[in-house]
Amino acid sequence: MATTVGLFGTLGAVGGASAADLVEVNVGVRNDAGRSAAKRAAAEVKREFAFDALTIRVAPAAAENLENNPNVRYVEENGTMEAFEQTTPYGIETTDADLAIDDGDTGAGVDVAVIDTGIDAQHETLQANLGEGWAATDAACTTNCGGGGPGGGGGNDIGECLAEWDDDNDHGTHCAGTAAAADDGAGVLGVAPEATLHAVKVLACDGSGSFDDIAAGIEWSADQGHDVQSMSLGADTDSSVVGDALGYAADRGVVMVAAAGNSGPCTDCVGFPARDDRVIAVSATDETDALADFSSTGPEVELAAPGVDTLSTVPRDDYAEFSGTSMACPHVSGAAAQVIADGTTDRDAVRTALLDAADDVGLAENEQGSGRLNVADALGGGDDGNDAPTVDDLGVSEVETDDGDAEFDASWAVSDADGNLDAVDLTLTDDTAGETEEQTSVGVSGDAASDATRLVAAGDDGSGNDYTVELVVTDTEGASTTDAASVTESEESGDGDSAPAVDEFAVTDDSNPNWSRHTVEWTVSDADGDLATVTTEQLTGDGSVVDTVSTSVSGGSASDADDLESRRTSVAEIRLTAVDDAGNETLETKSV
Repeated sequence: MATTVGLFGTLGAVGGASAADLVEVNVGVRNDAGRSAAKRAAAEVKREFAFDALTIRVAPAAAENLENNPNVRYVEENGTMEAFEQTTPYGIETTDADLAIDDGDTGAGVDVAVIDTGIDAQHETLQANLGEGWAATDAACTTNCGGGGPGGGGGNDIGECLAEWDDDNDHGTHCAGTAAAADDGAGVLGVAPEATLHAVKVLACDGSGSFDDIAAGIEWSADQGHDVQSMSLGADTDSSVVGDALGYAADRGVVMVAAAGNSGPCTDCVGFPARDDRVIAVSATDETDALADFSSTGPEVELAAPGVDTLSTVPRDDYAEFSGTSMACPHVSGAAAQVIADGTTDRDAVRTALLDAADDVGLAENEQGSGRLNVADALGGGDDGNDAPTVDDLGVSEVETDDGDAEFDASWAVSDADGNLDAVDLTLTDDTAGETEEQTSVGVSGDAASDATRLVAAGDDGSGNDYTVELVVTDTEGASTTDAASVTESEESGDGDSAPAVDEFAVTDDSNPNWSRHTVEWTVSDADGDLATVTTEQLTGDGSVVDTVSTSVSGGSASDADDLESRRTSVAEIRLTAVDDAGNETLETKSV
């Protein structure tokens, strides 16, 4: 755990200061008047933030005067944070990240900022995942640090800096590999092997960095729209300017994860920024899920993750075992990327998904928080060997009869990855009359089944009622999935004009976190040969239409495929409506 300078208690002891006597402070302001006062007092303005703060070099007496200015929120000496260190794991299997990856979850499309000592710009298993990076001026890469690596307090003596954010220490590269080393057959596997990594170099080659550099890195990352910020760093004391930066990032939806610190054994010693309530604080466990003896603990801990002898990447194309809560933190950062890629984008919902899925490994709450990280369970998977069955298709079409009943064919297809299918239960409900008309059960087995089931509403008067067919598929372990489709009965007319029929209605879902995209394949027919239009629509849960495609048709039959898309919209149903020239229409919906 880093030792940091304190706040201002003795600054007024110095009068007119020379340049050598100037101190570097972070000033939080309330308004433009406070900003102007700070600038007037400054011998040099080092940095201005987009939020209400700036970093200045100033005489101690002037700094004390600023503390007493009502337009100034705080004045703090620009202390430093350091990388939490020690040696590294196996944590991919322990956290079931490997199961998530095997299930096709890779974190693709998600941006993870590693706010640290940089990332090796050419590592064999990281380079494919590297995006744009950034470095604070005081932290920029150097080849003259002196060696010793994270454990020795010096840099790694790389021979060349390939970018200003290149890693001259090892620590940031190690964290990056745990979060998102590529699944490319080389070296190690990260938690989210297709997430994009961004080096945000705020710690110099000796592993330390000033509060304002760290705040600036958080600010830069948030401005780039990064989804996750991984911070394996911290200090004993809070920093107001870093706190302001955390608020800035939180307001922009960034999920922030930080190492709890290496001050253990202790009971209430979580470092900053991990103890900030906008940040997920991570403690460290070993391969047996025991608490690491160095791990900081306290009520702010929310998750535990592997952090003892963790194997990961170091420059150049090398690998090493490190230990520390620094190594635990990127396990959770990678998991957050996986949850976001899976479609959960709200920062609080991501946090909830991770906490709800954690495994209780028998540690005290201030040691493990909600438990030890479980990546697969956070994505709805897990290692219990039983996934819920899936409804792959459900369509309902009216059958023309002469017996006075309303009859429908429900065509369906179901599957189960575990091969444990047991039963398909179908219920026909007359929504207009508010009555259940028929319930039937079909026995199924294996990993896939499909059929068409006839359902009858006996004695229907042909008045054009709305019907819903609900399908529940259950496996032998009792897990189930429900889907529903709707259809409107054709109204009987005196001139013999019948409503169109929907013969095929299939929906393919190609949605991602940014777009709701569906391809609708349809075939319709009309016994009277006077088809007019077919319309497909995306509907939200409240029935709002967010995209529509309408096609002019004619004759007795028609088929086509429509592409529907809407940006960042929660689509609940796809509706298909077929209309003939007489105004008769048939409507069906599918849940998505």
